[in-house]
Amino acid sequence: MTTDHAAMTAWAERFARATATVLPQAGDLAWLLRQSVHTHFQRLALLPVFGLTQAPLRVLDVGAGTGAMCLDLAWATGGAARLTAIDHDAHGLALLRDMAGQLGCSIETRQGDAYALPAAPGSQDLTLCRFLFQHLERPADALREMIRVTAPGGRVAVMDVDDGAWISCPDEAPEMQRLNDAVRALQASRGAGRLVGRRLYGLFRAAGLAEVQVLAVPRVRLGTSYGRSAEVEAHQKDFYLNQRDRLIAAGLIDAEGFDAAMRALEASFARDEFGFACEFIAFGRVAAAG
Repeated sequence: MTTDHAAMTAWAERFARATATVLPQAGDLAWLLRQSVHTHFQRLALLPVFGLTQAPLRVLDVGAGTGAMCLDLAWATGGAARLTAIDHDAHGLALLRDMAGQLGCSIETRQGDAYALPAAPGSQDLTLCRFLFQHLERPADALREMIRVTAPGGRVAVMDVDDGAWISCPDEAPEMQRLNDAVRALQASRGAGRLVGRRLYGLFRAAGLAEVQVLAVPRVRLGTSYGRSAEVEAHQKDFYLNQRDRLIAAGLIDAEGFDAAMRALEASFARDEFGFACEFIAFGRVAAAG
C-alpha cells in the first residue's frame, strides 16, 4: 500500500466526487456521507496500522454503513484484498455499491446483523468495525461474533469514540456542556454510548484476544485541520440539529436550552476556538489453533 501524500490526496478527491454523486439519493444517510468526506484523511492515516501486507487478505467490515472504511481499504490494497461489507441497512449498502462501481473497487455487500454475522467461522483474516459499538446494546456479543468469523492468527479491530477525551480552549460553554450531556444520555439509552472507547481494552481482554493494543487517534475540530470552514461548521451544526427533536421528546433538554447551545456553538466558531477529541482503536489477535 502507498503512503504517498499525492496519491492519498488524489484518492480523497476521487472519493469526494463519488460521494457527491450519491448525496441526492442519500436521504437520512446524507450526514454520514458528508462525515466520511470530512474525516477522510483521518481514516487514511490509520491504514498502516492494519498491516495490509498479506495477500490475498480477507477483510470483513461490520456495520459498514455507506462503506467509507472498506472503500479506503480497497484503494490501499490495490484490489488484492477480498473485501466484504456487512450492514443491517440495505439503503446504505446500495449507496456503497454505487460508489464502489464509480471508484472501481470490488466489494461484496451482505445485509446482516452484528450479533449473527452472515460469514463462516474462521473465514476472515481481518474483521473490523468503526463507530458501531456506540450504537450496540451488547457490544461484547458483537465482539464474540467478530472473533468467531476470524481465522486463527487473524486480527480483530474496533474503532469508536469516547467523548471524555474532549478538550477545548477556552473551556466549553455551559450551554454546550448541557447539550453534549443530553446527546450522550440519548445515545446511552439506545446502546453502549459515546464513552465506549475506554471500554474497548477490557472488552478485548475479556474476550480472550491476544496481543491486545489500543491506539488513540486525534481529531481536531477547528484550527490545525481546517481553520475556519463554513462547510465543516455547517456539518457540525447538523450533528446536533438532526437530534434536536429526539432530545427534546426524551426530556433531556428543552427547546430554549437547545437553541442557547447552538448560539454558543456558533460563537465558538466565530472566535475560531480550538477543540480536540480522539477515537480509540483496539486491536487483538485470535489465538492460533492448538
